[in-house]
Amino acid sequence: MSFLGNWINGNDASVCADNSPYPTWSAWGAVQRDLYILDHEGNIVFHENVTGGLPSNLSSMVINLIEEIPDDFLWGDISGDGVLNVLDVVLMVNLVLTVEYVEVADMNADGVLNVLDVVLLVGIILG
Repeated sequence: MSFLGNWINGNDASVCADNSPYPTWSAWGAVQRDLYILDHEGNIVFHENVTGGLPSNLSSMVINLIEEIPDDFLWGDISGDGVLNVLDVVLMVNLVLTVEYVEVADMNADGVLNVLDVVLLVGIILG
């Protein structure tokens, strides 16, 4: 989606977009130029149409959300034991095969659990 560069103005910001046929957009009842911000648990904490511009407190809102992420939140720790190991890989593969979604397993935060998440977890464990 080459047009996403408009949102980040050449910076290294993360932006997620919904590809056609726009399942997330439809599920949320979104319209063009709606901005949603989610917390680390996937809850919507901000929703506004930004046609007239971004909110003035956007930076502080994002910084506050980052500061609210618990120190013990460990991406890929599906077993919840505080360690990344082969058990987490097995649990993640099972989630992928059963098409279940668990946020902590979504290593690339794309909203889908698939082989890419497994590869990222294995890379971290072997790294």
